[in-house]
Amino acid sequence: MKYRLRDNFSKNSFQCVEDILKNRGVEDIPNFINPSPACELDPYALDNIDMAAKTLFFHLENNSKILFPIDCDADGYTSASVLWLYIKDIYPNADLHFTVHEHKQHGLEDKIDWILEQDYNLVVVLDAGSFDIEYHKQLHEAGIECIVIDHHTVPQDSEGNDILPNEEYAIVVNNQISSYKNKTLCGVGVTYKFCEELDRMLHINKAQYYMDLVALGEIADVMDKTNTETNYLITEGLKHINNQGFKTLLETQSYSLKERSIYPYIGLTSTDIAFYIAPLINAIVRVGTMADKEALFYCFIDPMHEMQSTKRGAKPGDIEYAAEQTARVGKNAKARQDKIKEKAADLIDFKIQKDDLNKNNILIIELSPEDNIPQEMSGLVAMDIVNKYNKPCLIVRRNSNGILQGSARNNENFSALPNLKEYLEKSGYFEYAAGHANAFGSGIKASKLSSFIEYVNNNLPADAFENCYLVDYILDATDNNYDLLEALSAHPEYFGNHIEEPKIIVKNISLQNLFVMGTSKDNLKINYNQIDYIKFKSTKFIEDVMQNRMKKLTVYGKPNLNNFNGKTSVQVFIDDYEFEEVNDIHKYDF
Repeated sequence: MKYRLRDNFSKNSFQCVEDILKNRGVEDIPNFINPSPACELDPYALDNIDMAAKTLFFHLENNSKILFPIDCDADGYTSASVLWLYIKDIYPNADLHFTVHEHKQHGLEDKIDWILEQDYNLVVVLDAGSFDIEYHKQLHEAGIECIVIDHHTVPQDSEGNDILPNEEYAIVVNNQISSYKNKTLCGVGVTYKFCEELDRMLHINKAQYYMDLVALGEIADVMDKTNTETNYLITEGLKHINNQGFKTLLETQSYSLKERSIYPYIGLTSTDIAFYIAPLINAIVRVGTMADKEALFYCFIDPMHEMQSTKRGAKPGDIEYAAEQTARVGKNAKARQDKIKEKAADLIDFKIQKDDLNKNNILIIELSPEDNIPQEMSGLVAMDIVNKYNKPCLIVRRNSNGILQGSARNNENFSALPNLKEYLEKSGYFEYAAGHANAFGSGIKASKLSSFIEYVNNNLPADAFENCYLVDYILDATDNNYDLLEALSAHPEYFGNHIEEPKIIVKNISLQNLFVMGTSKDNLKINYNQIDYIKFKSTKFIEDVMQNRMKKLTVYGKPNLNNFNGKTSVQVFIDDYEFEEVNDIHKYDF
């Protein structure tokens, strides 16, 4: 293993967590630890929000026919759900309609022709569409007003000029192109601020009831909670889960979430949502049917909505409630997605070997329609390839303009390339790279591909992709580490969403007290000096330990508190490990 100490943090159990939070970018520690409504910013600072609110009220008062195109991710579904529920609360008879995307499209591109054939008066685009200027114009010319509430950053044209929306065609509320200081709100966060503006105009206080869905969307879209407002919305939202559909999804995860899946969901963290709830939503969006996607929206806006049952053996007329169906379909979609991903990874692996692509420093694999890999799966498959080949990966498809578009993924632990998006942008070869640092969409002209490959092969060092763990502490197992590890584990709610959990190296672990656990006998616990070191579902680890009993173990992992039968113990979950020969002086240290 290769690892590097992030900083020299205090080992004082009262100071260590504050040190780590500051290192992660949290500037206002008191308001982060104890977030309050004072952390919120005035929604009126969002450009165009007043005009958007007045336009919406005009259409509601006139009983206009209003369409919500639901963007195809958790942020899109929660954004639309929040505004839909808010409107129905104050205007129960509002004439609201929605449509979902067949694939993982965003905005208006695949819907514009259909919309123009309908008789809608207002289209409300949430979590997308800020820069769909041509489609805004078509709606305007057809006499259809358009409100956009979004958070995506400004794209640029081929000459590097910002592409900004035309206010004549659409009312765009977007924190990225506004004087609003918090740029870490995603679509549902901006939608929530819009509802707060509606509250202000109506002299009511209803927006906060939907903060649970705001938390779900902010977490699923991996927004940065070092910002005190974003952290407040997430923290407060998880404390007050009101939406019955959200509750249903949580309660069907009882095996994984244990007591945190039971009302009032005490101890639920953003990491829990990211690992167990967001993937269900994303799987439905990626591989679900149109009916599944519609049921997903109903799950949040009308969880008792009656749907044709899709259970195996169901007959026409058999009914399921939307929330119940979504919870079941989500698990099935996740399993189906995993199978598709495995098959796709095998095909891409074949392409890499056949075309000798592994000789390049960055793997770029072009897919064709005959490969039959769903576009929605590109990012997931690319991450599998990164892990297998230990190199960045782009999975692309050629469009009609000769642009290779697709998903890019990278491992932030690569020693010389911790930010792939920045590297591609600075290279000068790419038309765009939009998204997070190591998970984003990209586009490059096919004619530039060979030059770019030559560029990366010549400009990245041979060891650029050596995995180097960045750790907060390097500890000796023979020392008394209990209080430090307990403090690092005591507040899991602080971490997630750009605030990385504490990671540690522990050396000199004696391999004498071993406990094989689990029904499949594939979990191993090593107890040494009051700490339990655990690796789950790894028969290889068990075999390695048994073969190296007379050596000392070094582990890379994260600390955790285990509460069982009223007793608390400190654990370290093992992510990676290696063995070291025992020095003679410790030979009989049992």
